[in-house]
Amino acid sequence: MCGISGIIDLTGRGIDRDAVIALRDSLAHRGPDDVGEYIDQHAGLGHRRLSIIDLSPAGRQPMPNEDGTVQVMCNGEIYNFRALKSQLMDSGHRFSSGSDCETLAHGYEQWGMEGLLARVKGMFSIAVWDRDKRTLWLARDRLGVKPLYFKIRDGKLAFASEPHGLYDDIDMGPDSLDRESLDYYLSFGYVPPDRAIVSGIEKMPPGHVLRYDAHGAKSWRYWDVNPGATSGRMSFKDQVDTVDKLLKAAVVRRLESDVPLGSFLSAGIDSGLVSAMAADSLDEPLRTFTVGFDGDSAGVDERPLARMVSERYGTDHHELFLSTEDTIPLPQLIWNAGEPFADVSVLPSHQISRMARNDITVALTGDGGDESFGGYANVYAAYFGSKVKRWVPTSIRNNMEKLISGSIRDVSAPSPVHRLGTLLKFAEKSPIELYDLPEWWNSELRSDLYALERRTTNASDSPLRIVEQTLASAQNLDDVTQILYTDLHLRLPGDYLTKIDIASNAVALEIRSPFLDHDLVEFAASLPIDSRMRGWKQKGMLRSLATRYLPKESLNRKKTGFGPPLASWLRGKWAPLVQQLVTDGIANRAEWFDRSTIRRTVDEHMSGRMNHASRLWSLVCLEVWWRLFIDKTMKPTDQL
Repeated sequence: MCGISGIIDLTGRGIDRDAVIALRDSLAHRGPDDVGEYIDQHAGLGHRRLSIIDLSPAGRQPMPNEDGTVQVMCNGEIYNFRALKSQLMDSGHRFSSGSDCETLAHGYEQWGMEGLLARVKGMFSIAVWDRDKRTLWLARDRLGVKPLYFKIRDGKLAFASEPHGLYDDIDMGPDSLDRESLDYYLSFGYVPPDRAIVSGIEKMPPGHVLRYDAHGAKSWRYWDVNPGATSGRMSFKDQVDTVDKLLKAAVVRRLESDVPLGSFLSAGIDSGLVSAMAADSLDEPLRTFTVGFDGDSAGVDERPLARMVSERYGTDHHELFLSTEDTIPLPQLIWNAGEPFADVSVLPSHQISRMARNDITVALTGDGGDESFGGYANVYAAYFGSKVKRWVPTSIRNNMEKLISGSIRDVSAPSPVHRLGTLLKFAEKSPIELYDLPEWWNSELRSDLYALERRTTNASDSPLRIVEQTLASAQNLDDVTQILYTDLHLRLPGDYLTKIDIASNAVALEIRSPFLDHDLVEFAASLPIDSRMRGWKQKGMLRSLATRYLPKESLNRKKTGFGPPLASWLRGKWAPLVQQLVTDGIANRAEWFDRSTIRRTVDEHMSGRMNHASRLWSLVCLEVWWRLFIDKTMKPTDQL
């Protein structure tokens, strides 16, 4: 993990070195080990380095080609750089370091930008400055692991790994918010992966490349998963064997490091598989890290099951217990994000990153398994619904629903019959209906949230329209595949990868996710849905693979989210946060929001009549962002 930034001005006005350095050093937390810069008449590049491969000064970036006409920076890792380096040396290129980044400079010379991107395996945001052609190239990795923001203003393009350094010359008032991005944030808890919360700032979408030269900026997608592909007539065992092989290869590729390495280990299948394969591949004990929460029930606390995996593989295991008494570094995390972000699991992710950073500099995670293999409730709902629609005529379904509804006496204690009735309703829902999430400010509630004069412009269908546009890219396929494709393009980069980037970069910890290896992602997309949901289970295929590696207790565990018991914490020790930031904060921003709606929401939650935890938390995080960047009444170092 590093921080890359730069300013390109092709007008001939020259480059302001102080501005280049200020933008670079706004990313200091991402790269505490070293700094680098490059400045010529038209380009100023800045780099903050977290040293992972080749710790010597020779690994400093920006990194040139042999004659200095090409300068390259990379945030991330190129996992196949040794193979690419060998090819390039055979073609006559001379290397001066052992860094994976130098491969990009020579690879650009040899194959051009698109040829280079077609060959690299890794997680990255890349900047390439071609001095002779006066051309800047920016690229983001296929799945969107590494972030990249840019703006084009007054004839200049500026870019950075985080957006806050790009806000300096923008009038940051209440009307600077991008309305559709705000609408989407309130609907899902994160800003879309191809938009930014501030008008005038752009976010490079995953799998895209941008060229900026005298003709302006042009961007396009260089990679996308093909959800209509097929793996052919493979038996289920052969499919599992292939996933096993691809995942193991992805894990091994991510073990190369010149600094200490470990793994985040939860009770889930994904992190368990990654940790097991990593432990099997190392000559010394793998360091593993697990977190638990104050208020967890025995069925939610992940530590006992994680401990079982650790004991099986002899890992050097560490546990963290997170309670409401802990200081909440929310201002720092929101500052680093540069945007409001309401996935509360960023807090334990940050805490476990901070604990792990005492021992390691690189951590493996299980991120990405759910999106490729069907781990979420909406995917299972669509899968169940598709089977019901295929096998049960509409008239019989309707009669079954009436019969089931009439047999339910106590809805407060859901029975198997009650759950069946709920699942039957999913047979009638379209993919877009399965995305209108009830726990957030969904389309039914969002209109009342906005001030009256904002409702016509902001309480729109824009959040679902963004989802529909993504679903449409897979519209010729079944509902389940459409949802998996959309999760891979929206929820994964927008929420989960953003979360772990925010949490880990605050302590300069590099995160690597083997399930995001694009070879594995492409193969998973080629598998029939029935294989991925084998046995009518979420991630049925991964459960079959896990029987080879994990204790049986892990296989039967119900999927739970990685986060604290937010509803009870907001009614308890965190209630002052709600008072300070919601009731006395964002509820009073009458130019945007309706005070009575917000205060009613607070009252309903605090009384226990309703669970508004996610909605309230989205307002907490939005108010923190507002005070940091618009009012400027809060500092990143403030403690909550």
